Amino acid sequence: MAESLYLLIMKRENDMHHETPSVVRQGSMPHGTLSLDDLDRRVMKLLRLDGRLTYAEIARTVGVSEPTVRKRIDRLVHAGAIIVAARINPAPIGFPIDAMIGVRVTRGRVMEVGRKLAAMEHVAYVAYVAGSFDIMLEAFLPDTEGLFKFLNEDLEKIDGISGTETWHVLRTEKFFYNWEGEDVGLEASPRPGVEGR
Repeated sequence: MAESLYLLIMKRENDMHHETPSVVRQGSMPHGTLSLDDLDRRVMKLLRLDGRLTYAEIARTVGVSEPTVRKRIDRLVHAGAIIVAARINPAPIGFPIDAMIGVRVTRGRVMEVGRKLAAMEHVAYVAYVAGSFDIMLEAFLPDTEGLFKFLNEDLEKIDGISGTETWHVLRTEKFFYNWEGEDVGLEASPRPGVEGR
């Protein structure tokens, strides 16, 4: 049976008693850790457009063998260059309200607050940032009443938050998973599969 979408979860020992799943986080790898060639870029582009493609389908499109594609994808995944997973689209499942929230935190409590925010069910993204805020988060809510409750009740329960500012996202032009990172710094490249057929 042809292999399709998969999620690699690397495990690391957390303590002497159990292991916890972890993945290579965005921004956690040193700059320039992995060099990409043209084949890497074409494979990445295909997976970005459709993460369900099989190794065989990718191999046929780019004109190389299936084992070559398998090795390339394994290398890219192990290096953290790609994370192949299904992304949930919030609006169709009842969460059309998208809010970006800047959070200011009491000195010395940033990590504590960040972990609590990350554990909240409506929060999809948490990042520690430099600038006017200590943390940026993105939350998806069912309606404006849900957003009101999240801002004025749920966040109020978290000790250490000294202030917030909220942006209600009206429309998203480009999602992070549509970012063509494999082509940054290159001349305009052909569509996947145009070369090497």
